[in-house]
Amino acid sequence: MKARRLVALGAAVTLLGTAVAATAPVIGAAAAERVHVQQTMGGIAVVAGWALLAWGIHQLGRLSR
Repeated sequence: MKARRLVALGAAVTLLGTAVAATAPVIGAAAAERVHVQQTMGGIAVVAGWALLAWGIHQLGRLSR
Protein backbone atom coordinates (compact mmCIF):
# COMPACT_ATOMS: atom_id res chain seq x y z
CA MET A 1 0.00 0.00 0.00
CA LYS A 2 1.30 3.45 -0.84
CA ALA A 3 2.45 5.73 1.97
CA ARG A 4 -0.07 8.47 1.24
CA ARG A 5 -2.92 5.96 1.29
CA LEU A 6 -1.69 4.61 4.62
CA VAL A 7 -1.74 8.11 6.09
CA ALA A 8 -5.24 8.75 4.74
CA LEU A 9 -6.49 5.37 5.98
CA GLY A 10 -4.91 5.97 9.40
CA ALA A 11 -6.60 9.36 9.66
CA ALA A 12 -9.96 7.87 8.67
CA VAL A 13 -9.69 4.99 11.16
CA THR A 14 -8.65 7.40 13.92
CA LEU A 15 -11.60 9.65 13.14
CA LEU A 16 -13.99 6.70 13.10
CA GLY A 17 -12.65 5.40 16.42
CA THR A 18 -12.97 8.81 18.00
CA ALA A 19 -16.56 9.11 16.78
CA VAL A 20 -17.47 5.67 18.13
CA ALA A 21 -15.95 6.37 21.54
CA ALA A 22 -17.39 9.88 21.74
CA THR A 23 -20.94 8.79 21.00
CA ALA A 24 -20.99 6.16 23.74
CA PRO A 25 -23.81 6.81 26.20
CA VAL A 26 -23.02 8.29 29.58
CA ILE A 27 -22.45 5.68 32.28
CA GLY A 28 -25.67 5.33 34.25
CA ALA A 29 -27.90 6.26 31.31
CA ALA A 30 -27.56 2.90 29.52
CA ALA A 31 -26.43 -0.60 30.28
CA ALA A 32 -22.90 -0.31 31.68
CA GLU A 33 -21.71 -3.29 29.64
CA ARG A 34 -22.67 -1.65 26.34
CA VAL A 35 -20.94 1.60 27.29
CA HIS A 36 -17.72 -0.19 28.16
CA VAL A 37 -17.71 -2.24 24.95
CA GLN A 38 -18.38 0.78 22.74
CA GLN A 39 -15.67 2.85 24.40
CA THR A 40 -13.20 -0.03 24.19
CA MET A 41 -13.89 -0.64 20.49
CA GLY A 42 -13.51 3.07 19.79
CA GLY A 43 -10.21 3.14 21.67
CA ILE A 44 -8.90 0.13 19.80
CA ALA A 45 -9.82 1.79 16.49
CA VAL A 46 -8.02 4.99 17.53
CA VAL A 47 -4.85 3.09 18.43
CA ALA A 48 -5.03 1.13 15.15
CA GLY A 49 -5.43 4.42 13.27
CA TRP A 50 -2.38 5.84 15.04
CA ALA A 51 -0.37 2.77 14.05
CA LEU A 52 -1.39 3.19 10.41
CA LEU A 53 -0.54 6.89 10.57
CA ALA A 54 2.86 6.16 12.08
CA TRP A 55 3.67 3.52 9.47
CA GLY A 56 2.53 5.78 6.64
CA ILE A 57 4.57 8.71 7.94
CA HIS A 58 7.57 6.41 8.32
CA GLN A 59 7.17 5.27 4.72
CA LEU A 60 6.86 8.88 3.51
CA GLY A 61 10.10 9.72 5.31
CA ARG A 62 11.87 6.83 3.60
CA LEU A 63 10.61 7.93 0.17
CA SER A 64 12.16 11.39 0.48
CA ARG A 65 15.71 9.99 0.78
